[in-house]
Amino acid sequence: MAAGSTQRLAELAAPDPGSIPEVLERLEKIRDHAAETSLLGENDGIACFSKLYHIITANVGDTADSHGFADPEFLIRLDIEFATRYFRALQAYARDMDSAPRCWRVLFDHRSDLDVRPVHFAAVGVNAHVNYDLALALVSTWTKVPPDDGRRQLADYRRINDIFAKEMDGLRETFRSLISEGEDGNLWDRLANRASDLLVRFTRDLAWDEATDIWKARDRDRARARSDRRLDAAAEIIGLGLLRAPFLPV
Repeated sequence: MAAGSTQRLAELAAPDPGSIPEVLERLEKIRDHAAETSLLGENDGIACFSKLYHIITANVGDTADSHGFADPEFLIRLDIEFATRYFRALQAYARDMDSAPRCWRVLFDHRSDLDVRPVHFAAVGVNAHVNYDLALALVSTWTKVPPDDGRRQLADYRRINDIFAKEMDGLRETFRSLISEGEDGNLWDRLANRASDLLVRFTRDLAWDEATDIWKARDRDRARARSDRRLDAAAEIIGLGLLRAPFLPV
């Protein structure tokens, strides 16, 4: 990233958001500035991921507004904590590239790579955000909205899987996935929808389990730090593989 563009993106990502509308506003500004300052335009890596993230977050916000969550305080706080981690990664990268999480640097370092397709940029961003950020965002959320004794929070958390499933077909077309071509409802389309749905549910369930283990640990700070290092390393490896993967279900 050019230094000026990097610094401006960091400015647009600050301060930490306090609501879903603020998250959406920041994502719009980051998406637009990234597209305007990149040789790839709207196909820039940060622009691609921020566009996808905005679509999903807007749907989450609409669901909250329509009273679609049993524990909206938990889900809204999680959405804010989750987005904050992406924004802080951009800020860290602007201060010192080496201080940013390694899995996010895969996206930031390659954002203007002409050989990377938009769908791959989106997948690299989702990988960093879900496989690295989500578990730690859950733990941060629980420090503000303690976990419940029932299943309401988990049920709301899994409702986000349904939002992904609802949007996935359109997202594949938006980012021009190789398997998005052809008529809706054909064999490839149905298989891609199913594969995407299973992958989202599996990775998000893993993040919930990881967060639960951290929360229950005797030394929570140590468990969180250990998880941070391990998840970042794993997500970096996956992200590097996704950059030019010949076939993606998303």
